[in-house]
Amino acid sequence: MGNSSHKGLSKDEIQQLKKVSNFSEREIKEWHGEYQQSKKGSHLTVKEFKDVYSKMYGADAGQFAEHVFRTFDTNGDGKVDFREFLIGLSVTSTDNIEQKLKWAFTMYDMDGDGTITRKEMMDMMTSIYRMTPSIVKPPDVATPEMMTTKLFGNIDENGDGSITWKEFRTGAKADPLVLNMLQLNPDP
Repeated sequence: MGNSSHKGLSKDEIQQLKKVSNFSEREIKEWHGEYQQSKKGSHLTVKEFKDVYSKMYGADAGQFAEHVFRTFDTNGDGKVDFREFLIGLSVTSTDNIEQKLKWAFTMYDMDGDGTITRKEMMDMMTSIYRMTPSIVKPPDVATPEMMTTKLFGNIDENGDGSITWKEFRTGAKADPLVLNMLQLNPDP
């Protein structure tokens, strides 16, 4: 953002951001203001990201925020600039199920090897359940372990102990509970 980060975004920057996000000029300016208030330095750090999530959820959102931060930090430099932040928000808030599922798959696939292991799924479910303790879960998925078992039962088509993108997408679209959990909407 260069020198314009202190005064706002230039018209050019806004036009570029409109092309890579699903936000209007007004929304981009609003998100830029939120972004500016959330960071202390020139970029959002993982600690600042965790602070924002903790304020939003009022619960233990730190582990989950780390997972989201990793997917927002597309260049892997350990910080999230405004462009990364806005693109991440755009994907997570889209109505495009395919795009949202692809993002969720990337978040669940923590080591980036193209598959989700039972351990990776368990880590995600644990972080989601910690972040949403007040949401009542159905008895068959009352714990992260139970949800992980259910998700693997519904998604791991070939039973090999890992979930590919194809299995993830197919499984999510076939079951509303799975779709809600995988889109990070833990309210069944």
